[in-house]
Amino acid sequence: MKFRRYLAPTAAPLSCGDVLWAVAGLLRGPRGRAQVEVEIRQFFGVKHVFLLSSGKAALSTIIRALKTASSRRKVVIPAYTCFSVPSAIVRAGGQVVLCDVDPHTLDFDFVNLQRIVDNDTLCIISPHFLGQAADIPRAKAIAKLHEVPVIEDAAQAMGRKTQDGWVGTSGDVGFFSLGRGKNITAGSGGVIVTNSDEVADKLSNVYAEVPEESLASQVVNGIMVCAMTILIRPRAYWLPAGLPFLGLGETIFQPGFPIRRLDGLRAGLLKTWRQRLETSNQDRVRNAGRYLSSLHDGGERLEPVRMPGIAYLRLPVVMPTVEMRQEFCTVGKEQGLGVSALYPSPISKIPELKDKFEGQHYPGAEVLADRLVTLPVHHYVEGRDIARICEMLHRIVDNRRHSSVDGLRRLAERSVSPSEVREVKVSSTGQ
Repeated sequence: MKFRRYLAPTAAPLSCGDVLWAVAGLLRGPRGRAQVEVEIRQFFGVKHVFLLSSGKAALSTIIRALKTASSRRKVVIPAYTCFSVPSAIVRAGGQVVLCDVDPHTLDFDFVNLQRIVDNDTLCIISPHFLGQAADIPRAKAIAKLHEVPVIEDAAQAMGRKTQDGWVGTSGDVGFFSLGRGKNITAGSGGVIVTNSDEVADKLSNVYAEVPEESLASQVVNGIMVCAMTILIRPRAYWLPAGLPFLGLGETIFQPGFPIRRLDGLRAGLLKTWRQRLETSNQDRVRNAGRYLSSLHDGGERLEPVRMPGIAYLRLPVVMPTVEMRQEFCTVGKEQGLGVSALYPSPISKIPELKDKFEGQHYPGAEVLADRLVTLPVHHYVEGRDIARICEMLHRIVDNRRHSSVDGLRRLAERSVSPSEVREVKVSSTGQ
């Protein structure tokens, strides 16, 4: 461990004042949760809101509710997404069905989706990946053919607005996450929103059986929130980042998670959620814009998702090769720049699930698992950090390109066989 400025890959800051509101929330209990529900309904213009202990608890509750009036069990999700999504499906007793993704849009491969959805499909889960809006109208058009509801996974996009309205509110039902590093945080937490009375009735029946969080769990969460408030700052994050046993940034498939209602302490942490959400997303839009103005390249070897004005949770960049991605992440970690990969594999390769997908291939998901890297855009990122990250990224790409050109030149001088030249050319284009 080394004392230095060290950026977290993503962060949702809390102030000391927020922590004090948490103490007040602990005393108010369920009344504080009811107040937050009213505020969320009004802000997003939805009819029904349910608050739970985590984003995956929210998703699992939605799936359980949809199951109550259907014999269908297939839940269609992208083959590359957060491991919490299949965890929630398994927790709810659903069957995970994978659809490949388009690595250029980070959304479904819709041709593939149309083939997969059938009369045995319970629902489609469409994520707004890293804050980039999914094509919900297109997903709904496919779902409508089989009377399948669409769940908007807006866990990474709270506060994002499109021409169709707030993300999370265009599908049959949606949910947000209030976990560490999301657009805003309560330490953990999940929000379900819907305008469908039919879906809300099913949710109400399931939600009635969800227990309250224990006092002991609330106290533990409060301690963790206090620690996070201090340690997420760049001058302190080097400490938890240097402790491997904390597992920071690890993606885990864990279907045994608890499902509870959002407690008073977390509700208290949401006292200023609207102001924090606006500020957080403004910071993310500004910092993403700084990157996009700097990430220029003469060819098509570097693929940042060039959509300005978006509050990305992290800015996604598809690297030309696996080796470049690895080098970029390694150097970024050494310098404490918050550069990181995302999920380590497609869902089909999760050890507990891979037998179910034997012989199936998801090439778009493989591209993202192998070559996607994310850049930090949160509140603590400064202009000097962005300049260093962009400089490092260009240097890695340029060095690899020059190495490839030199390799071709050396091969030509040796009069190598055509097959050898083809191999080097393929490597140099990153395909």
